[in-house]
Amino acid sequence: MRARVILEVFFISFLLCPDGASAQSYPTIYVGLVSITPSNTPILAGVDGGYFKKQGLDVKALVLSGSSTALSAMLAGEVQMISIAGSGLINAHLAGGDAIMVAGTVNFAPYELIVAKEIKRLEDLRGKKMGIARFGGSADFLARWGLEKNGLRPGKDITILQTGGNPERLAAVSQGAIQATLLEQAFAHQSKKMGLRSLLDYSTIGLDYQHQGIGTTKTYIEKHREVAVRFLKGMVEATYRLKNDRAFGFKVIERHLRISDADVIQSAYDYYVPKIDPVPYVNVKGMKFLLDTIAETNPKAKKAKPEDFVDTSLLKEIESSGFVKQISGK
Repeated sequence: MRARVILEVFFISFLLCPDGASAQSYPTIYVGLVSITPSNTPILAGVDGGYFKKQGLDVKALVLSGSSTALSAMLAGEVQMISIAGSGLINAHLAGGDAIMVAGTVNFAPYELIVAKEIKRLEDLRGKKMGIARFGGSADFLARWGLEKNGLRPGKDITILQTGGNPERLAAVSQGAIQATLLEQAFAHQSKKMGLRSLLDYSTIGLDYQHQGIGTTKTYIEKHREVAVRFLKGMVEATYRLKNDRAFGFKVIERHLRISDADVIQSAYDYYVPKIDPVPYVNVKGMKFLLDTIAETNPKAKKAKPEDFVDTSLLKEIESSGFVKQISGK
């Protein structure tokens, strides 16, 4: 594991920190990312804009292969922070892991219910097939919730199938193998350009949901609280820049997603960045939603409280210090 992490550090550091040689005197923070997506823009903007360096930190982002790898690396102390789904962190905590969420970067569900061209209403999905990535995953949770809220019984009125990741699910709908699926923003945007329909945008229906946030361990906070606070300060200032400088935001997305399509870049920016909270507290109600869902299959979740998985004290300290007012001029 450690050898792989070191290799990935070298690779991603070359991409994210071209002047890394000048940062050797700074404390190094390794941040594990499950993937490079617009949801990680506040971290990537903190690197590109020099906001972590401004806080005296050398932040290196690592792309790790999946949530379980990221969690394992964090719990082993090989990375200090991770960008992780709320459900993944809850499950790790319930399993006895020293995992805690200190900030919420995507406090909504970035999914749309995409259906075949002939489907015009949710009721038209009776007797049809819906694809999700895997049973128990985010798309599965949200698909079942959305169907039940609209009077459809998953498994009875509509068949739920495991059909792979976003690209595979998009292909399955477009080819008629399934009639519906949940897709994340970039793929939903692509599907609509292909003529498929969106019947439900989960990001706009007022659902409290903790899709993604910054995870660390209680042990790390206890031993390195000042460093953790400085990391979050860098992310807060990067977020302020993102929200007030579209050109900068476009450059960050273009560089790290390695895309040049202006329409795709603008779509990603307009979907994610305005929804990021200036002070990115974890959505505690969103964590409760996830906890209640997990409790249906994990008895340990029934006895837990959402506050058990969240530490808001770092961001409260930053707010009370006047830092947010200082960077915003308000």
